[in-house]
Amino acid sequence: MDDEARPGANGPAGDDPARHGQAADDQAADDQAADDQAIAPAGASPAGTGDPRVDAALRLLDRLPELPVGEHAPVFERVHAELTEVLGDLDPDSAGTSG
Repeated sequence: MDDEARPGANGPAGDDPARHGQAADDQAADDQAADDQAIAPAGASPAGTGDPRVDAALRLLDRLPELPVGEHAPVFERVHAELTEVLGDLDPDSAGTSG
């Protein structure tokens, strides 16, 4: 049977542009998943930063999966405040400035 005669075939190799778009979307999702695993593999705790205050602040993020999405913002705000405080202690001249 001729490739062009097959249902859904577009050309001699049966290339369907929609399938290429889906393949690209699937590849992008696979790449993102691989990046996520490289950052924090499931079940593994992140390595310490060397500063116990930073490590304590980052551990607050471990609570996020247990919380409803609506309660994530206060956790992020607390982590941000604690990290800002640590940075301010390291460089008092830049504390509270951004941009």
